[in-house]
Amino acid sequence: MKKYLILLLTCLCFPAQMAAQSDEEEEQLYNNWYDQIIYVLDNVSSRRAIDMIGEMRDYADRHDSKYGFFMVTYLSAHIAKDVGLYERAEELMLQSIDYKKRNFPTMKPMIQVYDFLTDIYNDRGQGEKAIQALDNALKHKAWSSEDRIALLSMKCEAVAGIEPLDTARFMKYYGEMHDAIRSNYYKGDANTRTECYHAKFTHDYSRLLDLAEKIKNKAERLKFKISAYDELERNQEAIDSFRVYKAWTDKQYNEEMRKLTEMNALELEATRAENETSTLQLHHQRVMLIVIVCGFLFMSAYIYRRLRQIRQLKKAYDQLEEVTTQKERIESELRIARNIQMSMLPDDFPERPDFDIYASIDPAREVGGDLYDFFVRDNQLFFCIGDVSGKGVPGALFMTVTKSLFRAYSSDECMPDRIVSQMNHNLSENNHQHMFVTLFVGVLDLSSGLLRYCNAGHEAPVIIHREVSLLPVNRIFPVGAVRNTSYQTQEIIIKPQTTILLYTDGLNEAFNADKKMFSEKGILEEANRALQSGRLSPKELIEGMAQAVHDFVGDTQQSDDLTMLAIFIADTDNIHNL
Repeated sequence: MKKYLILLLTCLCFPAQMAAQSDEEEEQLYNNWYDQIIYVLDNVSSRRAIDMIGEMRDYADRHDSKYGFFMVTYLSAHIAKDVGLYERAEELMLQSIDYKKRNFPTMKPMIQVYDFLTDIYNDRGQGEKAIQALDNALKHKAWSSEDRIALLSMKCEAVAGIEPLDTARFMKYYGEMHDAIRSNYYKGDANTRTECYHAKFTHDYSRLLDLAEKIKNKAERLKFKISAYDELERNQEAIDSFRVYKAWTDKQYNEEMRKLTEMNALELEATRAENETSTLQLHHQRVMLIVIVCGFLFMSAYIYRRLRQIRQLKKAYDQLEEVTTQKERIESELRIARNIQMSMLPDDFPERPDFDIYASIDPAREVGGDLYDFFVRDNQLFFCIGDVSGKGVPGALFMTVTKSLFRAYSSDECMPDRIVSQMNHNLSENNHQHMFVTLFVGVLDLSSGLLRYCNAGHEAPVIIHREVSLLPVNRIFPVGAVRNTSYQTQEIIIKPQTTILLYTDGLNEAFNADKKMFSEKGILEEANRALQSGRLSPKELIEGMAQAVHDFVGDTQQSDDLTMLAIFIADTDNIHNL
């Protein structure tokens, strides 16, 4: 009987023994998978990275892999941070830390966790909190010399994110990092981002440009290159890099990516809850078998564990129910946010003899980052149109602040360059999310037809009179991107019977199923058709342009917010008779 009992217990423990033998291979599999996902996230597409995380989650679920669930949680935190969901990212990261402590108590701490938390705290303007966490981490004795150098490098980056910048403090931490490199005879490269900050703070912009090329993350690489180009007065390259950066961040930060990220996190919680439930049930069956074989010797311990399992099962099922509720809440809150955002934009278009005006906005998702505004003061028409670099809720908030600043600064200022400069000063302060807005601001004197305008990285408006042309615009940095940017006012006389069309890049960059853009050419062709047919009232022009781009893209999903603003200038006689 004793021999059979030993054999039975050995069989019950065999799966655990097999798992122990394959732990190293399992970790290697997920680590390689992790490297692939990070590369895709940094250089290809957030959407594809989310899909790959879902594949990893399903694989971990099928193979009951605790390490797999740890990696999926960590990656989900990473992608939530990259699309601007900072609170969700911190929550998921703390969950991954807790999950690791419970399931892998003897595993060495991951240096990536502290790198990640430093990025989150920096993006949220909490650099001091990051430094405190890193100082606590440096007290641990488990780190290798390479790990300690990496932690010191993170302290440098945390200081670089604090406003106002304390250069002396950065140099102090930078010196400590290089002291550690020399004392440990470290032959590897120091953290490239830290060296980029050092080059920037020491005004070595050629070195900054060389270092930036080594950064793997596309958004970070572009930000450092833009800063270097700007200081080296390579303006065209700086502006071109801005366009690439804007296209990339629009792609990463759009509302669909944010929703996919949130849904991925919720599905992770649901799958993990189901997995833990299944594990508990399997554990219960095995314990039952042991109790039957071994008799009442273990009965008291079983009863205790059984009660605890019931509580855990109930908690797991409650989590599943909460996941469903959260999904429904997200959809509802986004619909409400869209209604609030749309109500902030003017939709009462005045009927006046001197001018006619009309606008439309069509967000690609529930909420967007486009804006427009207009009002009349002292017989001058003030108007603007803009496109925020981010999408979703962050873009909507930035859009709201931008519109409010436009109203505030243009209430007692008439020169567009001064309005835009004041807005840039305000928006570039403490801009930890590195967001910006392309903006066109115009002031039209309704008596003389004199249009003063300032363009900050925005598309050139279309002028329709006897022919169709583009308004000449200077290419200057978007608002909020670079401090102390020098903006310029340009002037032109707008003749009577002229229509001005302003738009965001959701119009010219609309794609069809063949990946072709509507383009500036498509806009000019439709404007010429409107001119030939006499459809030059702002509403007719915008509705015709909207129909043209709709016919062009067909059933292809809208990829960006689309906003248009049109102004028609009446006859001079009407103007002077006011």
